[in-house]
Amino acid sequence: MHTVPTERDSSGNPVTWRERLLVLGGFGVAAAATAVSVATGSGIDAAGAVWWLAAGWAVLASFALALRRGLRHRDWSAFRGYEFPDNADLVDWSSRTGRYAWLREWEDRRRFDDDHLR
Repeated sequence: MHTVPTERDSSGNPVTWRERLLVLGGFGVAAAATAVSVATGSGIDAAGAVWWLAAGWAVLASFALALRRGLRHRDWSAFRGYEFPDNADLVDWSSRTGRYAWLREWEDRRRFDDDHLR
């Protein structure tokens, strides 16, 4: 059976409607569960759990599909697309300090020091 691609992923390969339904289908189930819980008045707590499960399902399903694409078609572009910053930027990225830390300290001193207002 031939599947019609809906659009292309970052590697240029087509993404089928079945793959999209597999990843995003959990959110449809969560929306239906929310509507049912509101209509029956059974409480919204269970619906919140269903939304968390839907988000987890979307993450796991997209990872599984990317892994499947890598194993079946040797397309590992989903796992190669990210580049870590160089060492100078890695310090800023991981600890939120670095080049502009002096500016943050200067702003804090100026904001809490009212000597310049006198």
